[in-house]
Amino acid sequence: MYKKHLLSLLLVLITCFSLNAKQVKLLAIGNSFSDDAVEANLYELALAGGDTIIIANMYIGGATLETHATNAKNNSTSYSYRKIVNGTRTVLANYSIEKAVKEEDWDYISFQQASQFSGKYETYFPHLSDLIAYVKARTTNPNVQFVFHSTWAYAQSFSNSNFTNYYGGNQMTMYNAIVDASHRAAEAVGIEIVIPAGTAIQNGRSSIIGDNFCRDGYHLELTYGRYTAACAWYEKLFNKPVTETKYRPFTITSFQAKVAQQAAHYAVINPKEVTSLAHLKDDTEKVPFSNRINLSFGSSTVEGPWNTLENYAVDAKLNDLRDIYGDKTDVDVIVTKRFTGINSSGATSTTTELNMPTDVTKKSFFGNKTSFGGITTPVAGIKFSSLDKNEKYDFSIFASRMSSTENLETYYQFSGANPADTTLYLDASNNTDKLVKAIGIAPNENGEIELEIGPGPNNNNSRGFYYITALSFAPHKATSGINDPMHFSLSAYPNPFDNLLNIQTDVDIESVKIISIDGKLIYSVGNLASGETYKINTEKMTSGIYIVSVSNNGISNFLKLVKK
Repeated sequence: MYKKHLLSLLLVLITCFSLNAKQVKLLAIGNSFSDDAVEANLYELALAGGDTIIIANMYIGGATLETHATNAKNNSTSYSYRKIVNGTRTVLANYSIEKAVKEEDWDYISFQQASQFSGKYETYFPHLSDLIAYVKARTTNPNVQFVFHSTWAYAQSFSNSNFTNYYGGNQMTMYNAIVDASHRAAEAVGIEIVIPAGTAIQNGRSSIIGDNFCRDGYHLELTYGRYTAACAWYEKLFNKPVTETKYRPFTITSFQAKVAQQAAHYAVINPKEVTSLAHLKDDTEKVPFSNRINLSFGSSTVEGPWNTLENYAVDAKLNDLRDIYGDKTDVDVIVTKRFTGINSSGATSTTTELNMPTDVTKKSFFGNKTSFGGITTPVAGIKFSSLDKNEKYDFSIFASRMSSTENLETYYQFSGANPADTTLYLDASNNTDKLVKAIGIAPNENGEIELEIGPGPNNNNSRGFYYITALSFAPHKATSGINDPMHFSLSAYPNPFDNLLNIQTDVDIESVKIISIDGKLIYSVGNLASGETYKINTEKMTSGIYIVSVSNNGISNFLKLVKK
């Protein structure tokens, strides 16, 4: 399904490209809410619609309109400038609003209020007026249009003093206040385009997905949550019904995509009121667990076939894990013994058969046998359930903690039909290329396999820090053949690449093809031997997104790569 979806998307992109494609340049002056809304999925939505977009986000976490207006007045260089061009995201520090505004002939420049004040009209002025005047005096496009981003209300369960003090801890009170304040403020300063992201999220909450659109009470859930907001931006900016898009991230189901698209579509039609989606039924079919499942710990990845366990507390869980083709299975995972937290100092580049993106490898769950930050977690644990008790399963585990001078050996002990069935040991210190594997683990009678994680005997860190970054597993019978995805590994690096691309697999390959995003065959070669690194000169390739297709005995693997 994953491969079919990728090929379908490629065909759509081929047919959609035309000389009439709309080209848009968007600058957001915002915070983490603009990060949620425009930095993920909006570029891909535009591309699938046959259009192109340059996206830039002037980011300061929690920044208010007053913060932005003050920074503009003082020409402060306190921003992180996140820019997406041809699918490549770059982050530059120490940017000023003036520098960003003058960098491109922006078609749209957006503004927004910080979430806690988003429903408090009196907090908008004079800061919004001052900020617009400052930006207008410096923009290089006389036809630039200003946009206001109307954001979302907090999750009802969110425990926060601002939520309680300003909105009585009531989600609908906050939602209605945001709609009123943002639209009144936009009208007061002459902004005609209001992005109804908040209404899109509230529409989505009316579906059977429920109030699960935030990952921490206020930031958006990383997959369908962010996709919903991006859909609202796409339809409003490009004036195309997002319900007709062929793009959906591999990390969400077709039903979640339907909810997101309809939530955004009706938000654009009715931006000031909630449209119920309670009638939508989840018709996503589950498939038997027969293909590999990838699980990351603490990452924020939304790209590729990875499930993300974001919460490290007891009872944090993911249900219906998706396999590498994006199909939903019955398999669930739950944290049974808490970790201490999330570490963000993992490897940024790895060479393993798992082909992990940086967003996966740089983050991990960690624990410690002696107190750290007032917390002691001698061991941590997770449990997989809804497995076939008559099947056996193979696991691969990766852990990495860079810039370490100590041994950070971690043990991973599997228990299923047999308690303490298999114990693996891996030193996470500066690891970029090592995996440990458990083969043939049988579940217990309830279809469960437990994994205990703790410091290994060679761990010499004073606090006994231990780590888990990523895990991949599949039924043993599915990995017994050389051509199965567990063994058919494709590595292409660096990504992004410049003038040289390296391709390597662990089986003999019949063909390697590089295809541009508009469907043109750029490069093709046959008969690549197992284990060899094939170097491709890419000097003549233009910057942009490319698909690498590698085939062997009717099986194909795909990677999305970016040329700088």
